[in-house]
Amino acid sequence: MDESKPVSVGLGGDSDEIAAIDEVEMTFGVTLDYAYAATWQTAGDVFRALQACLPPDVALAPETWGRFATALTQETGVDPATITPDSPLLEEAFPARALGNLSRMMVVLLIAGVAIVALLIAVVR
Repeated sequence: MDESKPVSVGLGGDSDEIAAIDEVEMTFGVTLDYAYAATWQTAGDVFRALQACLPPDVALAPETWGRFATALTQETGVDPATITPDSPLLEEAFPARALGNLSRMMVVLLIAGVAIVALLIAVVR
């Protein structure tokens, strides 16, 4: 393994991304703004979306990253201590990685679409 590459969050496009985002939202008692979900490619992207939902004292608290990383990786089993803001959301071994940027964008759009549907379902309840 290339030591200079950040550890992946380990999401694989098999609905675990929905569970991971749900876990983050439940952990912090917020609903993320999915307006930019199609651009989320790293743990840091999702963390910034989370910080925007939190009061400043919580958003900037040192322990917030650890709570976030634990919630984000609960579904995948990746050690949250190994996750950094540069950690890609998708598992490196995920087949879309070999297909290039277009395929990766399609996966990101799928994640965003499913997240929006989940949000709509929550609103309707």
